Amino acid sequence: MTNTKLVLSILMLMAVSLSCKLLNRTTSKNASNGPAIDFVTPGKGLNVTVQLDKKQTAGTMVARTGGSVSLTAADGSKFTLDVPADALEADTTITMTAVKSLAGAPLDNNTPTAVQLEPSGLFFKEMATLTIVPAKDIPIKQQIIFGYEGDGQDYHLAVVDPKSKEIKIKLMQFSGAGVGSGSDSAWAANSTIQASKGSTRIWQKLGEHTQAERQRQLLGDESGSSERVEKGKSTLDQFEDQVVSKEIAAAELDCKHATQAMKDLLFLERMRQLLGFEATPKFEENVAKLDKIIKECKQAYGVSVPYRVSGVSNGVSFTGQICSLDKPFVIDATFPGGGSAKTTFTPRSANGGTTSVSGGGAGCVQSGSGNYTVTISQDSGSLTWTSTSTLTCPGVSNSRTATFTLPLQPGPEISCP
Repeated sequence: MTNTKLVLSILMLMAVSLSCKLLNRTTSKNASNGPAIDFVTPGKGLNVTVQLDKKQTAGTMVARTGGSVSLTAADGSKFTLDVPADALEADTTITMTAVKSLAGAPLDNNTPTAVQLEPSGLFFKEMATLTIVPAKDIPIKQQIIFGYEGDGQDYHLAVVDPKSKEIKIKLMQFSGAGVGSGSDSAWAANSTIQASKGSTRIWQKLGEHTQAERQRQLLGDESGSSERVEKGKSTLDQFEDQVVSKEIAAAELDCKHATQAMKDLLFLERMRQLLGFEATPKFEENVAKLDKIIKECKQAYGVSVPYRVSGVSNGVSFTGQICSLDKPFVIDATFPGGGSAKTTFTPRSANGGTTSVSGGGAGCVQSGSGNYTVTISQDSGSLTWTSTSTLTCPGVSNSRTATFTLPLQPGPEISCP
């Protein structure tokens, strides 16, 4: 009798052990082929101090059918942003401003060859390419290619085309990007950076992977190629398991998660295409599912969808955010010759209303008013307003009527009350 109980106890322990092993398996067969990466736990990102050369800027309206923006900096460095067709949800004004200095990054000096791209946070459904031709050649072994968010947050290694001799940075979201020089110790410091957000951390890990792969190919180093391929696949598989799959499941329960899930799913697939890997399982099916959820969410919540507003119109730079189109909101303006202003939008309805502007600089005061309209498409929109304002300076006063148009980009990450 005692022996029978002992055997049953052993069998039960074996069954529990086997069940635990099965439950602990990841959903992807390939996710365990490389070292474990944590894309979920928040990290302490590296923020850098960026000083822009606002005299060196270029901007243009890029259509949904694609386009490009080019800039030659004061030292002769050349930058070209190429946006493919269907990458943008709507025609968007894109600006590129040269970076004068960048302090706090692990580089050999604080004057890299870089630009800041706006509107900050702009997302592409297809990868855009920023090509950089530095005025002074940087040896391949010393090139450290980087990006950052906003105006200097979450500095990280940038994803590059590993097969290109030219410096081609692959982008799916703005803001800053560039190339600096660094020794082996600087490269080691860059590779240990842990971005604060999981969505930026994947750029950091794949930036390290693609830059190392590009360097090896340009230098003719073919050793360990199969191991490097597996490492890249493992990184993407882990991102799919830890982030994308969970975001899709969360979006099915609460539609507010659908936009971010769509962004990360598209990024995952575009990176697999760039690196020549097989397509993401059920990619088209999940895109269709998330697209439906996003549409239904907008129908349910309507004007409460938050938007980012950023760009240049009529020579004036604007930035701001809108928590709800049926509540007042404010957009900041910076004028090319100096001075700033705030435009307050007061809705009559979600489709438009009135404006009032106040600001000034250098002893002058600006004030005015006008009307605005909002146009919303499936996933984005535009804000257009006409304002008559008066600039009063000591001994002189001038009035001007101007029309401005800015794109509205969904901002699911915006924190609204």
